[in-house]
Amino acid sequence: MNDLLDEFSATGIKAAVAERYSQVAQTPSGNFNFPVGRKFAESVGYDPVKLDRLPRGAWESFTGAGNPQPYVALRPGEKLLDLGCGAGLDLCLYAERIGPTGKLYGLDLARPMLEKARENLRQAGVDNVTWLHAPADAIPLPDAAVDIVTANGIFNLSPDKDAVMREVARVLKPGGRTVFAEIVLTEELPVDTRREIGDWFRCIGGALVEADFLSRLRANGLARPQVLRLGRNARTGHELARCAVIRAEKPL
Repeated sequence: MNDLLDEFSATGIKAAVAERYSQVAQTPSGNFNFPVGRKFAESVGYDPVKLDRLPRGAWESFTGAGNPQPYVALRPGEKLLDLGCGAGLDLCLYAERIGPTGKLYGLDLARPMLEKARENLRQAGVDNVTWLHAPADAIPLPDAAVDIVTANGIFNLSPDKDAVMREVARVLKPGGRTVFAEIVLTEELPVDTRREIGDWFRCIGGALVEADFLSRLRANGLARPQVLRLGRNARTGHELARCAVIRAEKPL
């Protein structure tokens, strides 16, 4: 796809993202300009032994920014919201740690992806999940609803990142935290790298410089943002991009 980004409104970008990731759900072996599937999941650190235990559908459509799993410290009984949950790979693994007394919410803008996640969690024997078909900048949950918000590449795909951050802060309980994997930049990209909607799909067209990302988290109600890990960018292949795992908190 070579449609110019400046021809898209924010609503148009969200619709295009939903359409493209619906295709990933329905045809994971298709031709995409970003990595999809198990090989990619293993390349960013997902344990193949754990993947073997999960339904194939949970990893065949995986297309996150990285692997937040080692950094998401969970306690049994907590409430967790996964933004852009995709086919449910991360949710399957979080469910093992939160246990049956906890509560999971999976949100995605692409309905076929959400339906696939629902089936994958059912096959995995997880039934404490509520599914939310909605954009990340309008989360259909009340204030202070969850202990933790996770995500894997959702900010890059969102045209209004500040609105997403405000929503994350709103639905977190005081003292709650957000931990997510995201593509960040070491410096601003050349203009021609952000020209087409295809650049947006591969999480480079909408990427922020690391310092700007952390500053926006603070400005939108999330305290003490910090980069827990900054490593190789397996998602976009661009020399200015890095994969970061970031944590922030909602003040008490």
